[in-house]
Amino acid sequence: LNVAALQCQFEPTLLTLRNYNAMLKDHEGELAASFATLGKYFRRVNKTPKEGQTAFDQYGTKVYSGYSTVSAQRIFCQTAGNIGEDVVHTPRGKLADLAAERIREMRGALMSWGEQQFAYGGYSYTLSNFQPRLPDFANAQCWRKDEWQVKKCGMPAEGLVRTAARPDPMASAQN
Repeated sequence: LNVAALQCQFEPTLLTLRNYNAMLKDHEGELAASFATLGKYFRRVNKTPKEGQTAFDQYGTKVYSGYSTVSAQRIFCQTAGNIGEDVVHTPRGKLADLAAERIREMRGALMSWGEQQFAYGGYSYTLSNFQPRLPDFANAQCWRKDEWQVKKCGMPAEGLVRTAARPDPMASAQN
């Protein structure tokens, strides 16, 4: 999900970044314990602590690289978005169970097939069920120095505030 949080920001409705951050917060204890266990293993099977840390770092790099994809990015991101939604609703202490259940699905999403940009042959790309509320970019009162004013206009979808330029107040005054 870390790789998805970085790679899948082209489609903000999948919420990969938000779900990843929620996972880090909600399952911090589980993740820290697993990370510590892996670190101890690599220190134990290597001659020196430095060699153990190097081996651990190399292992982490290989794992992350194994989830990096270009040719199957859309299906990978869609799958990661769906799994991320499940992670958010997974009770503390049960993250490893969910990971064991869904790891094959995540790995399978890395295999490229079909045309990614122009779908055909039964391949389709669907968005997450959640559709965020888009900010009213045309309302000049909601903007102050290129910043969206949450108190005046409410919370927009995370990650979309800076994607569009501030509307030109003079353009709406001329109409």
